[in-house]
Amino acid sequence: MERYPEFQDEQVVIPELEQAVNLKDVGEDLGPESKDELLFPGGPTYDELEKWKSQFNGEIYYTEFDEENKFIWRPIRRKEFKEVSKVQADQFYKEERVAERCILFPKNYGFMDMTHGKAGIPSLLYELILEKSGFVATTGAMKLS
Repeated sequence: MERYPEFQDEQVVIPELEQAVNLKDVGEDLGPESKDELLFPGGPTYDELEKWKSQFNGEIYYTEFDEENKFIWRPIRRKEFKEVSKVQADQFYKEERVAERCILFPKNYGFMDMTHGKAGIPSLLYELILEKSGFVATTGAMKLS
């Protein structure tokens, strides 16, 4: 898996994307006028974001590919990853199953959306999800002497 030089603790910026942002602190910093206010046009509400943050230990991320492809997602849990990995299938199948489990918005984003959408989106989201799920160390291996 490729490591991205722009990787930081709270934010991942990948040149191919506009942004991948940890939404952990959204709400506290930006403060909606009401919980029914949308995070962005056509997106989920601040109330939905708060529920997700509560459900997934505050680890909620946002990735925008373009105006039409905005995603809110979470890291995958070990048990979920093991279930996906048990299936004898190609890499694309696994990427799509991880994306289906972890994408919170758009709601019900699934196989048909991936089939008719841009080919690289599920693959790149898969990489980001694995990165935030602990599959990439923030530092390299260091020899202790």
